[in-house]
Amino acid sequence: VSTQSTGAANAWDLISTLYFSITSTTTIGYGHHSPRTSAGQLFCIAFSLGGIPLHMVTLGTIGRHLNTVINRFLVWSIGGLMKSGAAKKDIATFLFTCTLLILFTIFSAGSVRLVIPDISYIEAIYFIYVTISTIGFGDFVIRFEQESHLNRVLILALWALALYVGMSILSATVMSISSRAKQNYKILFNLSSNLWNTKVRGERYKRAKKKLVSPGFEETGLIMVDKNFLIEQLDLQTDPGKRAEIQMWIDKYDACTNSSDYSCSEESGSEYTSTPDHT
Repeated sequence: VSTQSTGAANAWDLISTLYFSITSTTTIGYGHHSPRTSAGQLFCIAFSLGGIPLHMVTLGTIGRHLNTVINRFLVWSIGGLMKSGAAKKDIATFLFTCTLLILFTIFSAGSVRLVIPDISYIEAIYFIYVTISTIGFGDFVIRFEQESHLNRVLILALWALALYVGMSILSATVMSISSRAKQNYKILFNLSSNLWNTKVRGERYKRAKKKLVSPGFEETGLIMVDKNFLIEQLDLQTDPGKRAEIQMWIDKYDACTNSSDYSCSEESGSEYTSTPDHT
């Protein structure tokens, strides 16, 4: 690990190319190893267009499978809690994945400190997190140009293994958060929809009663729509008093529309009645 970010690798051999490919397609992009020619830059664009989506799908799949394994483990270990509700299940999964992520970061930072004792433990944790989160500022990077071929292979293999394990755990953690967020969104959406529908139904019911006693209520289609709405409300209502009131308005519709002896007139306040037409 080095704090230097100037210059590029002296040779594009197999190890350096693999390192560049991983940092590019995982979108880490430390910046210290990059193409300099126009052809290389164009190839990098084309390569990343295919490699980045492939990595995203792969890591997403690994994260989902890891979440499945974690859920099964939690059901086996604390089955009672996992069966007590979706919210507690999501919280338990989130806490477990967060614990895995913290333990992984601590262990990986300790390993980096053993190999590179010149950096502090906080800097090692910072380097691990910036890498697995693909932020990749480039202030701390892997540099192994001066190492032997065997050491370069080992460094690259261990770094790639730690990278993919860490990114998978982070992906599982993010998925557990998003799963709970989606559930909360659905709850809030359904609650707001129910409140809105209650308000709208109340306003429609008031308008239906007003249309019943308003001039011109006989217009084509108006009676059928309003009566159907009242019948719908009658089916949904469970309160006997409300059912009686709605039934009264349905009877008023029938009386006003089917008999020439009745007309609709507005009385005081918000109550409306039908009175015989003696004219």
